[in-house]
Amino acid sequence: MSDYITVAGLVQFDPKTRQAGDKTVRDVLIRMIGSNKNISITLWPEKADVIVNKGDFIVVDGKHSQSVGQNKDGEQVTYNNMSATTIMRFAGSGGSAPTTPTAAPVVAALVTDDFPF
Repeated sequence: MSDYITVAGLVQFDPKTRQAGDKTVRDVLIRMIGSNKNISITLWPEKADVIVNKGDFIVVDGKHSQSVGQNKDGEQVTYNNMSATTIMRFAGSGGSAPTTPTAAPVVAALVTDDFPF
């Protein structure tokens, strides 16, 4: 099953880099806002220039998929995975990074000066 969805949440760990064939990708785990569930997000090379750190709030669009496996206790669990199409990052509250969104690609409609309120 694969659907196109948008999720928002907090980054749980600093991204992990791995090889997928001849491409270097980054994996990010976020805790989704409004639920107690995690989703694993894969950032392919064209999205890897967006810097994401533990504690950042991000909004991600992309293809969602689920897989079933076993946890370390042998129980059956469902894993939520996502391949990012667009990612917006808002710096964590503890850092000195700017709090304006960073998007890959930059979407003009998301610039806060364009909102009528």
